[in-house]
Amino acid sequence: MVIIKRLMRFLFIDKSLKSDVVFLKKVALFGGLSDRTLSKIALIIFKRNYVQGEPVYGEKQEADVLYIIKNGRIKINNESGEKIAESGDFFGEMSLIADKKHDSSAVALKNSELYLIYRVKFDDLVDLDAKAGLQIMKNLSKILALRAKCSEI
Repeated sequence: MVIIKRLMRFLFIDKSLKSDVVFLKKVALFGGLSDRTLSKIALIIFKRNYVQGEPVYGEKQEADVLYIIKNGRIKINNESGEKIAESGDFFGEMSLIADKKHDSSAVALKNSELYLIYRVKFDDLVDLDAKAGLQIMKNLSKILALRAKCSEI
């Protein structure tokens, strides 16, 4: 345990990791998580830049990634319309809990930096920290319930 604490202190020396943790604190999906847990999440993130007009994913493509917008704008199209997502928003969250293909498409409206969390990495994190996984799933259920309520209006 002492070694893990020392390692975590060492990791927080890295300015990029600190910056990622500060950003992740603002993402609703990760509400209520400790800095330590957020640093674990930051370590499994794959950062990807998309240029304006570049597809993020297409309809019927394998859905195995959660996308978090660090900066930029993404347009998501599905059968019920389109949605514009911006910094701090996330999409593709169902890929964390369901093995399916996308029923939408997403494209960068301007140059964008996205944080990607692959399902296999998320599963590994949950295996190591079930408490964090439970908190994320609670947050996700609240967010999905709120989205459903808003779409009924």
